[in-house]
Amino acid sequence: MHILRRTLVAGAAALFAVTTPAMGIAAERTLKLASFVPPIYILHEPIFVKLANDLEAATDGSVKIDIYPSGELGKGPVEQYKRAVSRIAEISYGLPGYTSSVFPKTLLIELPGVTAGHEDATAKLWKVMDEHLRDEFKKTVPLALFVTPPAVLMMRDKPVRSLADLAGLKIRVSSSSAAAVIEAYGATPVPMPANKVYTAMNTGVVDGALMGSDSLLIFKLIETTKYVTTNLPEMPTTIFLVANEEAYNELSDDERKALDNLTGLDISQRSAAGLAKFGQIALGKFAEIDGNETIVLSGEARAAFDAKAAEAVDGLLKKLDGDGLPAFEVVAAMKQ
Repeated sequence: MHILRRTLVAGAAALFAVTTPAMGIAAERTLKLASFVPPIYILHEPIFVKLANDLEAATDGSVKIDIYPSGELGKGPVEQYKRAVSRIAEISYGLPGYTSSVFPKTLLIELPGVTAGHEDATAKLWKVMDEHLRDEFKKTVPLALFVTPPAVLMMRDKPVRSLADLAGLKIRVSSSSAAAVIEAYGATPVPMPANKVYTAMNTGVVDGALMGSDSLLIFKLIETTKYVTTNLPEMPTTIFLVANEEAYNELSDDERKALDNLTGLDISQRSAAGLAKFGQIALGKFAEIDGNETIVLSGEARAAFDAKAAEAVDGLLKKLDGDGLPAFEVVAAMKQ
């Protein structure tokens, strides 16, 4: 009996020694994806869930992604990048504009005159990624980087048909680059996360918001907006999906290759296209509501906006260059 007991104990110890590292490896290969938007979000199924399913299939189940929507790993979209850096989540979805000081070169894509449509903007981000942008993504690896549809002005109760109509109004913006342009238009920029805009507009904290048209439905701004102004100088909003660099490097060579094959330009373009399509649907639903008005800037009004936007862009690029950032060089590379 003593021999049998010793044999069983030794066998159990050996089994524990063998299985514990394997279990540890399995845990390391379950990647948490943090999203501040709910599961009904337009990209949840076709991007987040599809990536999880495709990666599990491509790695024969050795790497899985668990999705935590609606801020389950921490409330507030402003902290999304930090969650990836500190590995609260191995993958995080958010906006560079909420931490503008970390992404000054990346956010140049949002300036008027740099891009022409979501597809063009997204392609330009990846074209200059290795040479100009990747060093801004410290301690992370970009998996997707793309833009929303061009921003429109969503106004609570004051229509904007010309620059004069913006004078003195408070307009929500998502980044420092957008703030510089709005200020040039004569309005007061108010930096604010997208999930705070509904309450801010509803209570009059801001008069309007500069956001992609998809936000009318995603953040229910269709309920607080009476006027939408389109044909503005193009200013998209940039969005990222990043992986914690340490977690990425812990994957095997084959696992990293599988993840690389599923991310990058293709998933970025699919994401941008999904938001753009949803933006058109949102504008259509907005126009169907009695009392709402969609304003298309006239050629004359647009020219005035273009002139002020160009002044703001030139001033911002000069300031950034003066601070040691090669802003003119990056913008030129984006435009090529």
